[in-house]
Amino acid sequence: TDLMKMSPQSCNSRSHNFGREHDLGVCTMFSRTSSAPASSKCAHTLEEIEKSNRRPDLNVVTWNIAAPNNNPFEFWSSHENQEYDDLMFSVQNCLDDPGDMDIDVAGIFSQAMYEELKAELKQQGVRDLELLDSVWEKDFKSRKAVSGFLKDQSFGEKRLISMPDRVTNSVRSSCGREMFRPTPISGFEGDMCDVPTWWGLWKQYMFALPVRMRGEHLPNVFSLLQTIPRSKYPALTPPEEAISRALQTLCLALFDAIFTHLLSRLAPATWQPLRRALHAALFASKPATSVALLHAHHAHADVIFIQEASDAFAARAGACLAHAVLRPAGADGRRRQMSLILASR
Repeated sequence: TDLMKMSPQSCNSRSHNFGREHDLGVCTMFSRTSSAPASSKCAHTLEEIEKSNRRPDLNVVTWNIAAPNNNPFEFWSSHENQEYDDLMFSVQNCLDDPGDMDIDVAGIFSQAMYEELKAELKQQGVRDLELLDSVWEKDFKSRKAVSGFLKDQSFGEKRLISMPDRVTNSVRSSCGREMFRPTPISGFEGDMCDVPTWWGLWKQYMFALPVRMRGEHLPNVFSLLQTIPRSKYPALTPPEEAISRALQTLCLALFDAIFTHLLSRLAPATWQPLRRALHAALFASKPATSVALLHAHHAHADVIFIQEASDAFAARAGACLAHAVLRPAGADGRRRQMSLILASR
């Protein structure tokens, strides 16, 4: 049931972004009075009948807090710096009419880079790489970067970019530090001024950074990727499912490379400082801010349904709210999100 559509009341939760307000999301609250089951006893007055059929109101809140999202450019934010609007308009115009920016994918992600990627995959024990060669040689490398790759809706239908982005955008290193994939759509703090610089950082992150997942130590970020099943995403072909992890890695690398190339061409001096500032304003304190909003406005709710919550949010909610935090039994941390039920004690 879509509780958001049922609700007669809603409250917008906001945080300040460079002196202006930015929507964190919409939380919805409703109350409901339920009728008790029919009683077998005879009630002698109308007042007794009404009392026997009445239960206390149940105050319920639901909120999708979008914890996996670290992309500072996903939404157009209010920003007092004109350079931000200039950047966003230039990217939009490029996507609408790329012109001479719409070069072949191989003009951005070179053949040598592909060979290096394949060598890394082989080192990880990935098999059937000749199928990946076929995809690269016969399809991807000759596509136009914007019109042929970025705007191809089949990638969304197959989850070949969104799924690996979700599990690799940020991770916990083996020493417990939060790390971000080198990409324009994460909180990465280093310098990736051009594609060659980005590529060295990206390989290091994906294949050489040990990670920790709920107490389990994994050799690298690549090991977090799982096969995308055709049973759930039927747009995938059998060969694509067979090389799913390798294909996800290639698609993610191409996506990150193309956007790094475009931004370094469109706004070479401003896109990285803007990205860092936006991420700090929107996401750095998101778990604490979200819990504080619930505490301030919904501390007396009987039940709070939370969608797309992070481990950090769950831990903080458990420590700061007077609610029991109920987690799904099968959550393993790989998807970086979960649904929670916060129940009044």
